Amino acid sequence: MRNMLRVAAFSAAVLAPILVVQPASAAVTHHAGSCRTSGDFAICVASGNATGGIKNIYAHVSASPNQRVDVAWSMVCVKGSGAASKSGSFTATTPIRRYLKMPFFRPRSCSVATSAQLSGSGSLHVWNTYHRVNGT
Repeated sequence: MRNMLRVAAFSAAVLAPILVVQPASAAVTHHAGSCRTSGDFAICVASGNATGGIKNIYAHVSASPNQRVDVAWSMVCVKGSGAASKSGSFTATTPIRRYLKMPFFRPRSCSVATSAQLSGSGSLHVWNTYHRVNGT
């Protein structure tokens, strides 16, 4: 019996460091502009700057009640000594979270603007988020 306890204790001591699960570090979400409005066919423009080495940028749109919205976005990004722009538009039903394609892979910074228009009456919220390359 003592030998079994010793084996169990030894096994636990050896396996403990292997079995410890480290929590995944969550990337910090940063905001680059937001707006809120309401009314018939309401329009809202969220604009802001993403800085610190950009991994990805997303446009978000919510409405109450949920409905189809027309969304347009544009950005200008800087990397090294260069600058470039990208833009697009789409129609979708809220809630929306859409990845915005950047003109450079991992730019140093971007200025981004997203506009949305309701297809009917209600309240509208538009905001942009981004993650940095280093996760901070």
